[in-house]
Amino acid sequence: MKTSILAIAAGLAALLSGPRAEAQTLDTTVAVRAGARLELQNISGTVQIRATRRQDVRIHVEYERARIEIDASPTHVEIRTVPRRGMGDADYTIEVPAEMGLTVNAVQSDIDVRDVCGEAELQSVSGEVRLACARGIVSVQSVSGDVTVSDVRGRLEATAISGSLTVTDVRADVAAHSVSGDISLDRVDGQDISAETVSGDVSFAGPIHDGGRYRFQSHSGDLTVRPDGALNAIVGVSTFSGDLESDYPVTLTPGGRRMSPREFEFTVGSGNARLSLGSFSGTIYLRRGAAAGREEEEEQR
Repeated sequence: MKTSILAIAAGLAALLSGPRAEAQTLDTTVAVRAGARLELQNISGTVQIRATRRQDVRIHVEYERARIEIDASPTHVEIRTVPRRGMGDADYTIEVPAEMGLTVNAVQSDIDVRDVCGEAELQSVSGEVRLACARGIVSVQSVSGDVTVSDVRGRLEATAISGSLTVTDVRADVAAHSVSGDISLDRVDGQDISAETVSGDVSFAGPIHDGGRYRFQSHSGDLTVRPDGALNAIVGVSTFSGDLESDYPVTLTPGGRRMSPREFEFTVGSGNARLSLGSFSGTIYLRRGAAAGREEEEEQR
């Protein structure tokens, strides 16, 4: 049976005394089953979510000028910050069972999720979003704020419209987007990886797998790609006023595609993967990664 908990942010005396309400605190625990999901909507404040070995959700929230609504069942917990008179601040500290699915939507709020390792959908309009450990389908987004993601397995879509985007230690297919921020993909291992930004730099370090598709694009920034291990790919380059600096031989095969002096293809190794590099006015760097350098040294001994 679904349980409803309603916490009122401010008492009548505080409302009569002035516009600033007294801060309130709510602590509650909800028992859940394996496979349950948590949904949280916050207006302004902070959200911290951590994993616990217990099979329950523990909610601690400090809030003012708002009320906190919680609808809970063994399979679903929904938390809402409802502002009073258009304003409301809430700082959440929540413990959930490991591998619990999460959906967090916030307006002016930082979001910090660690060690839960389930599916996750995190979004803030104005605030930093940090996620450490997720599995399955994962989506992380901030309109105005930095995004940091690590330890993901499955499929990741990450967006930082006007902030930097950093992805590390990920084994997943990745789609990374920004408008006015840098994108850094480090130790990222997947078959289908793309990163695009308008006015920032893009960097990638990770393996290029046979049969994989890798696309990196910036309008006015530099691209740096460091394949980890052997590179066997058809490399497509597109630029208008930028340059290509490659540690790999750039040899156009007879009859190969050369669309223009600034748009061409060349093959490295067996050419089993597809690597597309584009920058309108930045420099494109294709560098040998650390692992490739070690392999080359061992072959020369």
